[in-house]
Amino acid sequence: MMKGMSSMGRDKKEDMKQSGREFALDTFLTVGSEISAEVAKKSIASAAGDLAVDAASSFIPGVSGAVQSYKRARFERNMIRVAEELNLKMKSLQSNLDSKTSEQKEQIDRLFQYVIDSAIDEQQEEKIKYMVNGFVQITKHDFLSEDFVLTYYDVLKELRIIDISVLRLMNSTRFWYQEGARETFHDVMERHGISYEQYEAVRRNLLRIGLLTTRTDLNVVDDLKEISKTFKDIITYLEKLSNPKSNRLPKLKEPKFKSKEQFEISRFGKDFIDFFFEMNQNEEEEPLL
Repeated sequence: MMKGMSSMGRDKKEDMKQSGREFALDTFLTVGSEISAEVAKKSIASAAGDLAVDAASSFIPGVSGAVQSYKRARFERNMIRVAEELNLKMKSLQSNLDSKTSEQKEQIDRLFQYVIDSAIDEQQEEKIKYMVNGFVQITKHDFLSEDFVLTYYDVLKELRIIDISVLRLMNSTRFWYQEGARETFHDVMERHGISYEQYEAVRRNLLRIGLLTTRTDLNVVDDLKEISKTFKDIITYLEKLSNPKSNRLPKLKEPKFKSKEQFEISRFGKDFIDFFFEMNQNEEEEPLL
């Protein structure tokens, strides 16, 4: 299994290397500075060329053109959003790139192609700003492992907006001591129109991915009292059960322990948030999604 995943990673890297220089960072920085979105659309579309259509659709009359049109529309929309988000980060990007050597800039350009690869097929356009945030983080480093970058962007690709909202909420609970109103899970549930069961399902998914972990809040004294009470109830039950004069047996209740399993942000989750959602100190804090 691991061998197969490693092979897929190498294939993905090779695909990006073969994609040509059309997606070079300079192209997007230039496009992003244009005033007109139409100029950006034409520039990016011409750089990309025709999109590949699923092989199956080519055998169905009328489907091929529709699929290609749909994919091109999403592609252009997402690439324009990438250019716009890059333009918003232009000052930080330029400052970071000015201190880099030619070799470092070449690696950053390769890593930028991974960002583009993630953005091309993204169905939730809102996530693209986080992809660009991650790229700004990339430009801050002199070197980053390509496997590291691929892993982070693969995880982000797997998340939906609701997942990101819950993850950021879980992270914000670490700062309960700070002044100012903080969102609660009720706010997140109401905004996204989900039930508590769905909210818990999202947290379980984040736990599965590794962005959350669990800890047990121990309440030993109360739990021991509950165990003692349960044993007494069992003894009373057995005594009455063995007594032929006893007409009514007491009901045995399942013990209720006070210790509970609690979700909390994992170390990987903290690093993940710092990578994609970290804000500059001079930027206004954006609300949780």
